[in-house]
Amino acid sequence: MLKQALSLTAKAARGTAFNASLKTSTPLRSASVTWNVGSRVGFQGVRAIHTSLPTRFATSPPQQQQQQDTLPVVNITKDSSTDITINPPKGSAFYREHQPTTTLNPIWLRDNCPCPDCIHPTTRQKSHASSQVPLDIAVSSYKVQPEGLELTWSKGLDDVGEWEEPAKAQPGHKSLYPWEMILGSYGGTPSEHRANTRMNHKPILWDETIMKEKVLWLDYEEYINTEEGLRKGLKHLQDYGLIFLKNMPTEDQEVATAAERIGHLRHTFYGRTWDVKSVPNAKNVAYTNLNLGLHMDLLYMEAPPGLQLLHSLQNSVPGGTSIFMDSFKAVELLKNNHPEDYEILKSTPNTFHYRNADHHLHYNRTTIVVDPMNDALTVNYAPPFQGPLELPADQMPGFYRALRRFAEYIERPDLQYRHTMRPGECMVFANRRVLHARTAFDPTKGNRHLKGCYVDLDMFKDKYRTTTQAKEEGKF
Repeated sequence: MLKQALSLTAKAARGTAFNASLKTSTPLRSASVTWNVGSRVGFQGVRAIHTSLPTRFATSPPQQQQQQDTLPVVNITKDSSTDITINPPKGSAFYREHQPTTTLNPIWLRDNCPCPDCIHPTTRQKSHASSQVPLDIAVSSYKVQPEGLELTWSKGLDDVGEWEEPAKAQPGHKSLYPWEMILGSYGGTPSEHRANTRMNHKPILWDETIMKEKVLWLDYEEYINTEEGLRKGLKHLQDYGLIFLKNMPTEDQEVATAAERIGHLRHTFYGRTWDVKSVPNAKNVAYTNLNLGLHMDLLYMEAPPGLQLLHSLQNSVPGGTSIFMDSFKAVELLKNNHPEDYEILKSTPNTFHYRNADHHLHYNRTTIVVDPMNDALTVNYAPPFQGPLELPADQMPGFYRALRRFAEYIERPDLQYRHTMRPGECMVFANRRVLHARTAFDPTKGNRHLKGCYVDLDMFKDKYRTTTQAKEEGKF
């Protein structure tokens, strides 16, 4: 069906002023040319630029012909380094209501050519530097195809070394850009691009009521032994930042097995794994029976871990209830009700340190971090590990006021979720989002022993993206 459509389109196009077809290159013969191919394909999804996967286009069966889409209109100026514009037909799957025209820079396109000569086929890494692309590079010819836009370049790369292929310096390099790359990923808004290529979807904020309804208790066997169980847990962590595993063997190192299902463990000065129980002369408040307020771990390090796992091995004491709070929800409330305090916590650094047991760690970071180029939001809050502020005296009153208002939201019971861990249960939570705490307990009336470990955020994101991608591709 597709071949027939292409053949008919090519015949119709032979009489045009451009004398073009899908089988031959299209020289640019005028100051500005427009190409509109009447072929039809089905659009099925988006992928990042350096993907090793084939493009995700396919022809549709006859009964779905009404859902097929005319290819976009491409506008290119002859031998010019001006931007290229693409206009998907309105009503097609390519079309975006908020952005009917996609504009792409020729330098960017040449720099990100996805061909095997530019992206190594096995390492998936670039084989040239961005600085090698000529600043006046232009398109000498092009073809609009069902699988994407093919461009032929007017110049080769600059500064090609003796160890590189001489052809890199010559004009005529051909690049084929899948539509899903130039329209689906990079043709949308920045937030759409992040959501589609990095899967940084907007988190779901929660309070006590929402978490009681949405809390995920995932059977350990399902989590460990099935891809769907793992995907379910990772997706819930991405959305809510908190899950619980149940029916987990109460073996000393089982928490490491659970963590390595996601990625490598983060080894710190606490060890590969560590014990949370009351001990004499503790070097950390977590190793006492005292009340431990809501906080995040290791904020005195340059890169605090992204996930924390705490596995209950024993718990027969009165007290010791675990408390969780979505710090992103507190940020939203502060921003809406006290925007001036929100801005102070975004711009004023707080001090975190650990100076004990032959260790001295120190790091200054703002309480609220908004970084739209990566994760939209990160929170740094850990009162037990706060050091003396390193601020001018005139900034301190405003900071303390803002921090107090933020803490008022954090301490609201209606925004907290509570659970007393039972042996064989394991909490898994996002350390840079979900605050955790523990009420005091009486160690003379029983035993309380949790085993913990960390996983870096990069490991979680890696596993979440690849597992989600495998699910989309029907691999499980």
